[in-house]
Amino acid sequence: MSESQNLNSTKVEASEVKIAKSVKAEKTTTNNDNVKYAVLMETSGEECESWYYCIKYQGNEKNLVHLQKQLEKVDWYILDDLSTFDLDLDHFISSQTAKELTKLELNSHSFHRKFDGVLDRIDLNLKRKDKNERKMVKVFDILGYGQIEDYIDGEDIDEEDLTDNSDFSSSEDSDNYTREKKNSKIPSSFQKIREKKNSKIPSSFQKIRKKKNRSMNK
Repeated sequence: MSESQNLNSTKVEASEVKIAKSVKAEKTTTNNDNVKYAVLMETSGEECESWYYCIKYQGNEKNLVHLQKQLEKVDWYILDDLSTFDLDLDHFISSQTAKELTKLELNSHSFHRKFDGVLDRIDLNLKRKDKNERKMVKVFDILGYGQIEDYIDGEDIDEEDLTDNSDFSSSEDSDNYTREKKNSKIPSSFQKIREKKNSKIPSSFQKIRKKKNRSMNK
């Protein structure tokens, strides 16, 4: 085979590889576009903030509907330092939108979060005889201050959004931080910083995610 033929053959192979990568990228984009996320919103009466938990809809449909039906049994309003909850299963957001929400630096106590894993069935143990305030307390005990993470895995959080435990231990609230982690990093979108009173209601948050040099730019 001549040098000219070898060169043409190489160009053809390179072109085929480029086309194959392009097709693969297009398929990936299309698949991501088809992935929908439901949003569970927690609004804290104490912190005066709302936190969005973006939960992958595909594969979690039944458990999301089960959770929504229970939440709809409560007449939600702000009560003391409890949180209210709302789950929208009529409107969804894309994977890209969910990811972009986690990057917003608008709240003072918690970042929005994105979960790609499998959601467990959550039973809030609401009973007919329960008064409305009792129902609110029950839900808060189970889901309050980001405890949805106990029922779903696969949180999409970037390395840049993590901070070392040592950073947190140096804060004035470190003595109250009782949550154990298996490694030296912790999801920094939120942290509980006050112990539960009699194993009941966690009462505060602490945002310790890095601020992307915001203070340095001032």
